[in-house]
Amino acid sequence: MPAAENEALVRRIFDAFARRDGFPLRDAFAEDAVWVVPGNGVMAGTFRGRDAILRFLARLPKETGGTYGSRLVDVLASEERAAALYRASGERRGRRLDLDQVLLFRIRDGVVAEVLALPADAAAFEAFWAP
Repeated sequence: MPAAENEALVRRIFDAFARRDGFPLRDAFAEDAVWVVPGNGVMAGTFRGRDAILRFLARLPKETGGTYGSRLVDVLASEERAAALYRASGERRGRRLDLDQVLLFRIRDGVVAEVLALPADAAAFEAFWAP
């Protein structure tokens, strides 16, 4: 896919998530897509398959009482990959999250095949999502 189309795909994902509109998200991921969140927190893990990824994304607002948000800052894209820099924020169990994160995407045939989440401050990320 051309880089511009991959950038547009990532921007659509962030837009749909912000609107809490799961239908466009379903079409953005390959059936066998994988999303990896490093760490040991309640949201960490390897989520295999479109349905598992959508359940993971639906848990974010539930775990934060609806306060979780992601503000897209920028997208860099090539023919097979994209990177999204965004600001994640939310409140959970008296803790506040407000940090930059990067999502690294591998895109295949116009849909997301893999995602790796990389928080800028791993310690703050772990503390926020601790059980």
